[in-house]
Amino acid sequence: MEPISNKPSYRINFTKMQGAGNDFVVFEKNKVERLNGDQSIMTYEEISKFTTKLSHRKLGVGCDQLIIIDDSPPNKNASYGMGVINCDGNIENMCGNGVRCFTKYIIDNKVLSKNVKEQIKFDSGNDENNDGSIEQIIETKSGIVKTYPLLKHHLNNDDKNVIMVKVNMGTSKISRLQSEVDYHIPKVLSKQSPIDSYLYTIDIDLPYCSKLECVYVSVGVNQCVVFIDRNIELGYLDSSYGDYSKFSTINIQEISDRIQRNINGFIDIANVEFVIQSTQDKLENKVISRVVERGSGETLACGTGACGVAVASILKGYCNENIETIVEMPGGKLLIQWDLNNSEIFKTGPATTVFKSQILI
Repeated sequence: MEPISNKPSYRINFTKMQGAGNDFVVFEKNKVERLNGDQSIMTYEEISKFTTKLSHRKLGVGCDQLIIIDDSPPNKNASYGMGVINCDGNIENMCGNGVRCFTKYIIDNKVLSKNVKEQIKFDSGNDENNDGSIEQIIETKSGIVKTYPLLKHHLNNDDKNVIMVKVNMGTSKISRLQSEVDYHIPKVLSKQSPIDSYLYTIDIDLPYCSKLECVYVSVGVNQCVVFIDRNIELGYLDSSYGDYSKFSTINIQEISDRIQRNINGFIDIANVEFVIQSTQDKLENKVISRVVERGSGETLACGTGACGVAVASILKGYCNENIETIVEMPGGKLLIQWDLNNSEIFKTGPATTVFKSQILI
């Protein structure tokens, strides 16, 4: 057996952050230091090789995902690039809660972009009448995302450890099937889309869950949204799942595993969201959700998932599209607005700094 080497290979200055309970280790790609003196360009693939150790909650810092800042992304129309790596080491397309923390890191550390001549005016948000004027244009694997830190929002705390950030998440899209020849052409999902473009019934084959009616929607990442009451009504899901008071403890992992192991003809594995709504929730235009993320398991929140839940809730009549939808996850609430004119999704939620440190790994 080969001896285990404890000799570190990298030095990383990082910030531990969280957005609605979804936690991240955030750092700048070009500031990861190799201890062997190699100064070649750091790649996401190289970082992914030590991700499982860094994200381990007992042996490392602990997180759901790494969020990596690139001050010179390939797309020269973007100011910054965002890399996302799941705790299992797989590179992800996008993270909705992570992009808010990304934005706060840029502001806190005054990170300058090498792509643009006119830099962000980091102090412009201090004008009380100018909140949200700072725009960050961020390249992700899912495309361009624009964020707006709300530095004067009433939910920010005094020392700015917590700030609210609004994100233009792009347009909602139809999840693509492997059988579609034109799968590489994005199709926008709207209220006018045919029902069979987003509503599917899939086999689960568990004693308490024979099938599930699911809403599939892509918001940078595929989302499979399951409405608990609807599936009980259809006779697909055991009625015990309908107890509102026990929603936080019901077993969703086994069902999610079935959905994620068999991607049901889609081109990508989906995050899975389970949704309930009480009578009072409906009056508040709110739904309650739990989420199982691909590569991370169940997490306290998921930004892209919350967007998918809001879109699905509007499509299925649970929520009103004319006002913000409140999506409450175990880690907190996110506010989602779906613009029906162009299908753009705007998400507002907190970004929180937990601590800063350095690790040798």
